[in-house]
Amino acid sequence: MASLQDIRRRIRSVKNTQQVTKAMKMISAVKLRKSQERLVALRPYASKMAEVVRRVVVRIKGDAEIQPGPAAQAFLAPREEKRIRLVFVASDKGLCGGFNANVAKAATAFVAHCPSEIVHLDVVGKRAVEWAKKQKLTPAKEYLNIPLPGLQRVVTEISASASAQYHDGEIDALYVVYNYFNSPVAQTPTVLRVFPMELDPSFEGKEAGQVSHLLEPDPNAVLETLLPRFVETELLRNLLESSASEHGARMAAMDKASNNAGEMIAKLTLTMNKIRQAGITNQIIEIVSGANA
Repeated sequence: MASLQDIRRRIRSVKNTQQVTKAMKMISAVKLRKSQERLVALRPYASKMAEVVRRVVVRIKGDAEIQPGPAAQAFLAPREEKRIRLVFVASDKGLCGGFNANVAKAATAFVAHCPSEIVHLDVVGKRAVEWAKKQKLTPAKEYLNIPLPGLQRVVTEISASASAQYHDGEIDALYVVYNYFNSPVAQTPTVLRVFPMELDPSFEGKEAGQVSHLLEPDPNAVLETLLPRFVETELLRNLLESSASEHGARMAAMDKASNNAGEMIAKLTLTMNKIRQAGITNQIIEIVSGANA
């Protein structure tokens, strides 16, 4: 049985660990609030941007007088996916529960069952770099320790490079693997094809009943302008989803760790009190026995 000194030392150690986990929980809560505010503000914009792009594409597709431009042709008749570009988003640090393990599992499954060749891999986060090494994949670009304000630079760089590769025929699609933010305690690993955009057949039926909008100078020119913004918006939303998911997962993990530490302290304290009580009882028995003798 452990001595009183050993138990006291262990209680102090657990209390120190609990202070660290509580501090990490508070820090993650602040970072989560910042990421979540930007994400909540961006989601309606991204949704409306995707809707506008779909409407323009359907407009071009439904008007026989409009000759589809290069951008419209990419959506109306996507190429066979033989070569793709993949962006894998994870975290730079651990201690965030199953955040990295779950998204890495989704990425591994995607790579294993993907019939296309991954000719370009971008990884965001140190854990993504480690995943690439385990899969024996060589990242073309690594983005590490990117602060929240720096996400726009990453998005602009990836978007411009991927669009150029697509137009040059180097890739046939752009995919992103990330964690979708449902709540601070729930994240969903997601594989998303950014472009070519998938057109829902039911959307064309809905569009038929809508009022026709005037597009100036013409639908093709509008689509050529919208597509770069659409790709950037989708990539930025994916990165913000992952950022909010990471901080939410870490906050939940640190909260659970703090609660577990509190339970362990309570058990150790109870054990320490029992040992002390047993020691005092033995001393009293010895004193009484000596007096009777």
